[in-house]
Amino acid sequence: MIGAVMLFLTVSCEKNAEYNQTLGLMSKYNVLSAEGGNTQVGVFSNTSWTVEMDRVVDWASIDRFSGYKTGHIEFDFEKNYGRARRVILVFKAGDETRTLNMYQSARIEDKDCKLELGGESTLILEPDAQTLDIPFSTNLIYLLDEMYLTLQYAPDEEPLEPWITLKSVTNDVVSIEIASNEGDASRTTYLQISHMDAGSYDSEDGDGDVVSSNTITVIQKKKN
Repeated sequence: MIGAVMLFLTVSCEKNAEYNQTLGLMSKYNVLSAEGGNTQVGVFSNTSWTVEMDRVVDWASIDRFSGYKTGHIEFDFEKNYGRARRVILVFKAGDETRTLNMYQSARIEDKDCKLELGGESTLILEPDAQTLDIPFSTNLIYLLDEMYLTLQYAPDEEPLEPWITLKSVTNDVVSIEIASNEGDASRTTYLQISHMDAGSYDSEDGDGDVVSSNTITVIQKKKN
């Protein structure tokens, strides 16, 4: 009889501990200066917790990945030379998860962004597969690895797969690869280089603001 009472008390304590488990943060957003620096992030808990960034970035780091009860972590962030950017801290304690949006303000505003494709406004290409270098100029030199191709096609010409792909972007050249035109007609696409930033600090849909270069028309001939 005594053993049964002890078992009941043990189970009850375990259920109460699970029920009372808490994990809290001061807010959902933290707006950081473009100048870089360090900030403390407070964590409120009565149990063990872990934290990690939602993706690997080269401009931010945290000093630890776990803690016990209420405390804080140190978040270091480098100077931002470009547009607004973010990384999300994910805190977990048992079944509870809390996120903190670490948003760093822009140094270059959208109206001041420069992305300019040079050379001819219309390129007429042979039908064979090839690599093409297009002159490029930008002041977003720290964001080159985040740039991407925006392609629009002539009416009724959208392919099952893109026939132009981005190979690389430097601060003076955009390299693209063009597939061989195996069709029975020439084809046309309108090409831009674009970049998406972190949007507004309280954005929850993950979509940022897009800036794009001027448009280059690419026409690839059909094979004879």
